Amino acid sequence: MKFPLTLMLATSLLVAVAHGQYLSSSRGMGLGAYTALVNDLSGLDWNPAGLVQVRDWELSGSNMFSSETRGLSFQTIGGTKRFLENHSFSLRYSPGLVMEFIVPSTFQFQNGQPITFDKRINYRESYAFGYGYQMTPDVALGFSGRLREEFIADTRPFIEQDTVARVRVVEYNASSWNMDIGMLWNPDPSFSMGIVAKNLFRMKESTFPQEVESYALRSLKSLRLGMSYRPSWFATFSIDFDTERQGGFGSEWSITDGLQFRQGSVFGSQYSPFVAAVSGGLGFSYESVRFDLSYLHFFNPTDRSKVTVQDFVSKGVKDIAFNQFTQSQGMLTINVPLGRTREYIARIEYVTISSEVYPSSYHVHAVRPIGKARVRNISQKPIQARVSFFVDQYMDRPTETPSLYIGPNEEREIPMYAIFNDAIRFVPSMVLRAAEVLVKASPTEEYDDRSQARLIIRGRNDWDGDAMTLRSFVTPEDPDILRFTRNVVNQQKEVLAETSGLLEKFNTASILFNEFSSRLSYVNDPRGSKDRVQYPSETFALRGGDCDDMTVAYASLLSSVGISTAFIDVIPPDRTHDAHIFLMFDTGVPASQAEVVSNNPKRYVVRKNERGEETVWLPIETTIMTDGFQKAWEVGAKEYFDHVEVGLGVVRGWVRVVDVRPMM
Repeated sequence: MKFPLTLMLATSLLVAVAHGQYLSSSRGMGLGAYTALVNDLSGLDWNPAGLVQVRDWELSGSNMFSSETRGLSFQTIGGTKRFLENHSFSLRYSPGLVMEFIVPSTFQFQNGQPITFDKRINYRESYAFGYGYQMTPDVALGFSGRLREEFIADTRPFIEQDTVARVRVVEYNASSWNMDIGMLWNPDPSFSMGIVAKNLFRMKESTFPQEVESYALRSLKSLRLGMSYRPSWFATFSIDFDTERQGGFGSEWSITDGLQFRQGSVFGSQYSPFVAAVSGGLGFSYESVRFDLSYLHFFNPTDRSKVTVQDFVSKGVKDIAFNQFTQSQGMLTINVPLGRTREYIARIEYVTISSEVYPSSYHVHAVRPIGKARVRNISQKPIQARVSFFVDQYMDRPTETPSLYIGPNEEREIPMYAIFNDAIRFVPSMVLRAAEVLVKASPTEEYDDRSQARLIIRGRNDWDGDAMTLRSFVTPEDPDILRFTRNVVNQQKEVLAETSGLLEKFNTASILFNEFSSRLSYVNDPRGSKDRVQYPSETFALRGGDCDDMTVAYASLLSSVGISTAFIDVIPPDRTHDAHIFLMFDTGVPASQAEVVSNNPKRYVVRKNERGEETVWLPIETTIMTDGFQKAWEVGAKEYFDHVEVGLGVVRGWVRVVDVRPMM
């Protein structure tokens, strides 16, 4: 006779043995919001873009303690490696990132024989990997993958030989890779923002059958946004919020360079109360090793421990790391750098590039700052810091600043200089290059921190509109220029031989002008604040140009035969669109004998030459070259008189006279 089987569910409580760590980081636990600040292995969960913050090799391990574990429980161990400067890769093993639920049940036969069995449900994420990429100096991207494994061991009763009650275990398993994508944006040293798409992709390897599908973890896609603000070196504030209407807020206070206190909170509309938990933490460093200790306390621990089967099935579990069953817990995390393990005493807060680089005037950056770096002394002792600047391909070696004193916890802006090589002269059009900035602080010779900045290098014919840099386009030693002036002088040597010694330069300039103008034509192209300027050889090849091109070419011709020149830069304050440039040249005639050039003092300018002697200079308007030297002189002299003598342009600052001393 077969015994009828009667199921009597003696208990409906679900016993949870949960060792899921809170968002995988002690520092993150202490802050409550870590998305925009993460800089270690915990980026695999918080924000994979933060992996790029690791300097070299770094190992990280975490232990958790709570009333459930009754002591330290080993959670995770992993490492992060930065390579090729802009890339990082991480691997993690997490034996403690596990949740186990036990559903106790009792079966009783008609004859009163009871059978007790447990349904065991186990979830774990033992393996994870991540990759981070520093796309620009301000923006980093990253992705991470976590292997989620789910196991169910279901004990079922059966009757053996019609009399003996037995049980058998039926096992189910499922696994999948859950992928996150994150971004980190640092537009300013005091502000950062992170965004993470959690569980954006899921690659299933196996799934539960339909009869136990209700026990499967629910892979929920969500978007989390985090921001941090650092108003001073000792205070940092951060906040996170996600599409599940939950988030965190916290602050970190640096008492010294190696000691920080943290406090945070976890909140959300789905919690009761709204602020569900508070946390506190401590971070300290010993040599190169960093220790972080934190504790998270929930306000309703009793509600979290009383979990029924119905609660579990209806609400489900969406995240092993943090869910409705997570209990109050503490965590200790240790980070050990294995690469550059020395103490860092200087940090680059930000880098500013103050100007674009023009190939025509690249020499100026050897003496004029190309930008500045704000450097902070993060130690408790004074340091001597120096900054180096380097652009690959266009510099042979980094340019380093002199050492500057920076007091403890102080900041200082350090100007940077650049000595470019000749390769920069041949950049055909504007390019964007990455400039590497390093800071070194005594007594070590290794760099303490590094940063990248965007550097704009203009094309070889680009000009910034400054008459000072226009001089760099003057090339009197260009073979085409020398060939032209030598031919003209040889052809006119008899005429020049009959010229008075006082007027030799005057007549030479006149002959070169007329010969030059006969071969070229002026193209009307008013310049604005920036322009394109032809080199003299290009003007000869194209047989034309605008006012800047003509002025540069004629200055090159005169300089090649030893005649000094100067640019007259006119920018009327009420008509900046009428900005204009022309030149004047030194006749070499002493001011006391100016009448040999002209009896009209409005036709010439008396000024000092390179030797400090007062000589006669003639203004020349190159835009009317086709009208000949005399007309160009007449118009140029009138323009100079109107702008300088009548309009007081030099006195008022809207007219500049710049001597041409080309850098060859």
